[in-house]
Parts: sequence; C-alpha cells; structure tokens
Amino acid sequence: ALRELLDEAGGSRVDLETNSIALAGRELCWVTVDDQRSLVRHSSALSFDVGDLRRVQVDPCRGAWLWSHLWMEASDGVLHQECDWMREPIIGARSRSNKDAAFELDQFPRDPQWVPEWMAVKAAAYHKEAERRERRRQRDRERRARKKAQEAEAAQGAEEHSGGE
Repeated sequence: ALRELLDEAGGSRVDLETNSIALAGRELCWVTVDDQRSLVRHSSALSFDVGDLRRVQVDPCRGAWLWSHLWMEASDGVLHQECDWMREPIIGARSRSNKDAAFELDQFPRDPQWVPEWMAVKAAAYHKEAERRERRRQRDRERRARKKAQEAEAAQGAEEHSGGE
C-alpha cells in the first residue's frame, strides 16, 4: 500500500507515522517529491493494513507496539520500520483513556518490565473505577431486592388483614 502511494504521488520517499492503542489509531503520512515533504491523505485500507501489521507483530513479552514509523525509498522499494512499545500514544489532541490502557493490556499482555508507568497507572485507575461501579450496582441490586421483599410482605400483610374481616 505504501509502494502504491509512493508510485501514485511520483515521490522519492514515503513516511508513515502511527500511534495505536486498543482499538484506536492514527496515522500521518508524508510523501517526498522533488525534495519537498508534504503531508498526504492516505486510504482507509492503509489504516487497516497498519492495524493488521500491529497485530501480527505482537511480541509475547512486549505486547503490541504503540508507535511506529514506516518508510520506503522509491530507489530500493524496501519497507523499513522502527517501533516503540513504551511511548504513550497521542491520537488527536489528547492521550487515550484509562479504558484504552486496560483494554490494550488485556488484548496484548506484556511482561511487567514492558508495561510503561503511564499505562499501568491508567489501567489501574480503570480497574479501580470498574470495581467501584460494580460495588454500586451490587448495592443497587440489593436495595431493589429488599424493597421488593418489603412490598411483598406489605401486600401479603394487607391480604391477610383484608381476608380476616
């Protein structure tokens, strides 16, 4: 896909930088034509290719990379890549949510030394909030069950009272 983009643009080099975490990702793509580097739109198919590449390159110790730079020179047509497994992805104008960090670790487990501090903090915050939500739901279920039991007792008492007259 990068080779096609390079050929279509008539460029000498194409660079693609991607940030990815969980199900979110963003790519920026530049083509160099006549020593002028310009940001270009790329196809959604290329984005899917990058997502597929990330999944097949998962390392059993480091998980999936979070940032990658891919490039190709027209002169050799060889795809080059450098990756970073620790960099916090910035997608759009912000870093991703606590849920993204937790989901990333669930989908692509890492050895402890390969879990960056920012990811561990976000995943722990997500799990802590999820536990709080679950405790709140459990209290609500118990409260509803007590109320239903009280209503049933009251209805039974009213029935017994009216049946005795």
